[in-house]
Amino acid sequence: MNELFTHLLIVLVPLIITSTFHMVVVKKKCLTVLETPIWLEGFGENKTWRAMFFVPLTNGLCLWLISLVCDLPLAYPFLLGCTLGLSYLLFELPNSFLKRKVGIKPGSHHHKHKYLFYLLDKTESAFGVTLIYFIITGITLKMTLALFLINSLTHGVIAFLLLKLKLKSSF
Repeated sequence: MNELFTHLLIVLVPLIITSTFHMVVVKKKCLTVLETPIWLEGFGENKTWRAMFFVPLTNGLCLWLISLVCDLPLAYPFLLGCTLGLSYLLFELPNSFLKRKVGIKPGSHHHKHKYLFYLLDKTESAFGVTLIYFIITGITLKMTLALFLINSLTHGVIAFLLLKLKLKSSF
């Protein structure tokens, strides 16, 4: 199997499945007991404990299943998937904090610096996941950069598709 394809299968595919499924859970108002914001004033209403619980566990399960089906040589696929799912969420938090501090409401954009925040929104979690994967696995810098670029572009495409499917309310 091609090395880039293998890394995309490990990093990107579970996150696509997880984030899409998470949007369905949010839209259908499932797990409402965990819908509490982590820190309302700092991160806003959309960063919830539900995501902190759901995303890592679902991503771990997805990677574990993918590793079984595709016979991936991973020692601890569930743990790696959980770690990547958690890093996806944790690396979103600084941008959310920054947006709250400059007065941008959850789901909205800054009028003057709209494109800067679009760029941050679509690269923050891709950066975090790629960085953590790089640290854990020791992949090359070239592969890390390729994964980051593909993850960022995919994040934008998936966000657009979820918006069109009305599973997401803003790009």
